[in-house]
Amino acid sequence: MALQGSGQISASNIANEFGYTNGSETRLGSYRTTNGQGNFPVSFGTLSFSSIDGGGSVPTSGQIKFSDFYSTRLQQVVNFYGSGRGGNRLIAKDRYNAGGSNDVNVVGNYRTRPNNTSGTKVHIHVNQTIGSEKSNVQHCALRTGSWDSSTTLQVDIGGSGRISGAGGDGGAGKSSSGNGSPGGDGTSALGIQYNPTQVNIASGGFLVGGFAGGGGGAGGFDYDKRSSRHASGGGGGGGAGIPAGAGGPRGTTGALGGNGSAGNTTTGGEGGGGSNNGNEAFGGGGGDGGQFGNPADNGGGGSGGEGSTSSGGSAGTPGAAIRRNSGFTVNVSNNGNLSGSQTATTVL
Repeated sequence: MALQGSGQISASNIANEFGYTNGSETRLGSYRTTNGQGNFPVSFGTLSFSSIDGGGSVPTSGQIKFSDFYSTRLQQVVNFYGSGRGGNRLIAKDRYNAGGSNDVNVVGNYRTRPNNTSGTKVHIHVNQTIGSEKSNVQHCALRTGSWDSSTTLQVDIGGSGRISGAGGDGGAGKSSSGNGSPGGDGTSALGIQYNPTQVNIASGGFLVGGFAGGGGGAGGFDYDKRSSRHASGGGGGGGAGIPAGAGGPRGTTGALGGNGSAGNTTTGGEGGGGSNNGNEAFGGGGGDGGQFGNPADNGGGGSGGEGSTSSGGSAGTPGAAIRRNSGFTVNVSNNGNLSGSQTATTVL
């Protein structure tokens, strides 16, 4: 529990918050340094802590007194920054609860992480890549999980951190006079399940919803008494994301368009070209998949003789950058790359 802001404060109050410095004893001066973490400032990933309380209230040299600890609190860092600490569909509170030696760092290192986080400050520090899964726009790459009341919760995305939803698959191109299939939806990046939460994105860091797949191209058909002609639409391109969207297949009848190409982590796939059957039936091209700065495109329409037309498939819906439980407050400081809605509700 955070220490009081005024009045009498005791050595045992401080030890209960930050840990005992020498067995069951507390030497106030020891809090100016760490227990084996190196001299202040100390770093975990790209986060730096100037003192044991994180804010510099407790001096790291010279005189130290009880009143220096007024309103201070334990600082903890959940490790999504070290090598191999990324992944897909992760929950920060689960990693905290696991409590392994590489899961949580307690600044100062005079105690292990408490089972109850109330009154402490928890930094969920991401400096690796975390992805989601396809199909459900409400699915998030990283969820905060629920924390004990009065926890101060902060998500810190470092310059090499990337939290990304999955890209939507490209829509299928259609044959004859069929309408193109819609592109797939992207899924979401960060799910907020604790109120309130601060989110900080450092320069170079990414917090992006998965981009949508492009719509499939429509087919074209022409008929007269001597012949009929069919033209197939191209497949839509896959949206950028983790994992990225697959390219959509082209239609299969008559003149053939192109298959859509898959996206990758940062770039949407291109839609397949449309087709032309004897300048009488035309298949529409597939729409490009979405990427940072460029939303996914609708598929092109098809056409044929006698004024027949068909419509291209619509682009999918991009995933949200941040989803939050209804009524929750999220404050965002962005010096990096942020794309997608920050107001979507329902976290899965």
